[in-house]
Amino acid sequence: MTARTGASPTHVITVPSTRSRPGAHPLTELVGSRLGLPWIDSAVNPDYGPDDHDFHTDWFAPTMPSSRAPIHALILEDTWTTGARVQSLAYALKAAGAATVATIVLGRHVDPNYAPAKRLLDAIADPVFDTNRCAADSG
Repeated sequence: MTARTGASPTHVITVPSTRSRPGAHPLTELVGSRLGLPWIDSAVNPDYGPDDHDFHTDWFAPTMPSSRAPIHALILEDTWTTGARVQSLAYALKAAGAATVATIVLGRHVDPNYAPAKRLLDAIADPVFDTNRCAADSG
């Protein structure tokens, strides 16, 4: 993050669940205090459901800590589909006063027997690009 933003993270946040799940986000529980950074909380606008995959400036309302020092937020995300939630949260953090925002998307194992995952895996079974060819190669 420091190389891209020019600052080390001062706070961390996960993209809040949009499924109205009670309690802390599982990723928040998993990471806990391991990063040694304070957590930022965020409310979720209920007007946007879990199946929404568009960017919304008002999807999240982070509760920013009072600090005279600049806040450099690190977003941890465990799912990346369109990037709409991460981008919406990053926008909300910047609008709320964060000096910089960076995101780390963590990998997740996909269960090929889980029906929604199976549909996705079936849809991408035939690659749309050749991994053996450089994208910059015109030939």
